[in-house]
Amino acid sequence: MAALADRIPIAGASFPRFTVRPLTGSFGGLVAGIQVRDAITDDALLSDLRAAWIRYQVLFFRDQQLAPEEHLALAERFGEVQKQGYVASLKATPGVWVQEYPDMYRMPVNDINWHSDSSFRANPTRGSLLYAIDVPGGAGDTVWADMCAAWDDLSPAWQQFLAGLTAIHDNMAKNFHRILDSMDGEALGKMRKFLPPTEHPVVCTHPESGRRFLFVGELMTREITGMSERESRTVLDFLFAHQTRPEYQCRWKWEPGSLALWDNYSTIHRGIFDFGQSHRLMHRVSFHDHWRPAR
Repeated sequence: MAALADRIPIAGASFPRFTVRPLTGSFGGLVAGIQVRDAITDDALLSDLRAAWIRYQVLFFRDQQLAPEEHLALAERFGEVQKQGYVASLKATPGVWVQEYPDMYRMPVNDINWHSDSSFRANPTRGSLLYAIDVPGGAGDTVWADMCAAWDDLSPAWQQFLAGLTAIHDNMAKNFHRILDSMDGEALGKMRKFLPPTEHPVVCTHPESGRRFLFVGELMTREITGMSERESRTVLDFLFAHQTRPEYQCRWKWEPGSLALWDNYSTIHRGIFDFGQSHRLMHRVSFHDHWRPAR
């Protein structure tokens, strides 16, 4: 365990074609010097981008030019594109999801709390590329939190306690009553059959970096396996507060043409919905591999 005061801030790095400037003391890097779409056909550039992504966990880019078909092709270089999502895809490029506000969600967007995408699946989302097309000025940021640092800063006693635990991840964990009110019994039954709750370790080892990280999040993690409701609530409330401390956060201010590539295993994120009825249009492509969370 590295105490906060003892941790060495992550250093900037230069690659043959681009530089990365750290945006926090532990993770997140701003890439400069390239159009990321060039990695679609450039194997060396792709290799360097992947290395930077594993190191910084979230990569950010400004002033990118990324057509939907390029967006899709770029994601295919990182993993298997998820064609089935929770919002509509562009008809011409299935897998390019359209996140457009204020009409995207029926539920209050303030209920979209910290989460790792699709953590309720046996094989959670590996990563995502989110591209800004139209964003409100000064609002609509996204915040990520570093789950490797959150794990590293726990005391040895907490690390030992958590290492053997598992938790239930459930896509209905946070909004069950609202979902129940909006569906009949048949629809709800089909949804539960298609998206059943899944059990994952509370602490996982990253398949590429080898680092350990917390794998829980307020939106999707329902309970600690084998505990009473009160015991589970106590543990999860502590972890939810701990993992989102400011020193683990990186907040990104969107501009048209901005792009974010994040590691969905070792980070959690949430949108900041402070833009009222203003228009916000993003295109997103997510991808996965066949890793299952493991200690």
